[in-house]
Amino acid sequence: MGKSIRIAIAEDHALFREGLTSLLQEEEGITLVFEASNGEELLDKLKTKKVDVILLDLEMPVLSGKQTLKKLNTKYPDVRPIVLSMFEADKYISQAIKLGARGYLAKNCSIEKVVDAIYAVHDQGYYFDDEVSKMQLFKLVSDGGVEPKFTDEDLSSRELAVLELICHEKKNNEIAEKLCISVRTVEVHRQNLLRKTNAKNVAGLVVYAIKKGYFEV
Repeated sequence: MGKSIRIAIAEDHALFREGLTSLLQEEEGITLVFEASNGEELLDKLKTKKVDVILLDLEMPVLSGKQTLKKLNTKYPDVRPIVLSMFEADKYISQAIKLGARGYLAKNCSIEKVVDAIYAVHDQGYYFDDEVSKMQLFKLVSDGGVEPKFTDEDLSSRELAVLELICHEKKNNEIAEKLCISVRTVEVHRQNLLRKTNAKNVAGLVVYAIKKGYFEV
């Protein structure tokens, strides 16, 4: 077991915050250092408490999530914020990333996705949901808003072929038919791609392909 990831939660709705806290406390590799009900309280606690990742609501009183992101980017550049929001449109995601967010999650997502995002942001530097459009991912990577960390492990020619088809939103059975291989073999290649690139999901694979020049929108 590696060192635990230290997190903070900044969310003004107590019921949502307490529910998230309760669920995350069951994760052995994650330690909740503190909670805050607004951005000002968060920044005040960061003066004496060190964290790696912050789950940050965009809509908060006193100091909003957007205002908080700006201050975090200046005062605590090593801390990695993940935005929690009710808004899922690309324009909100783009704005949050430009302000310094390392990830973006809808508030109605599963706790498994929150945990995945925490690990991805801590280990790899970013996290995107599979619902984020490829056009948006391409724009964020091309504009330099996202600087993902990837392993340097080489991909085989067959893995690259599978990656290209994944980027074109092909399902496992479609990839299998296209490459004349079994669905099980496609699944193995997909898992190898996730492992080799350190990506957490399809969006991560798309970002990898864009960053490495294997795929353009």
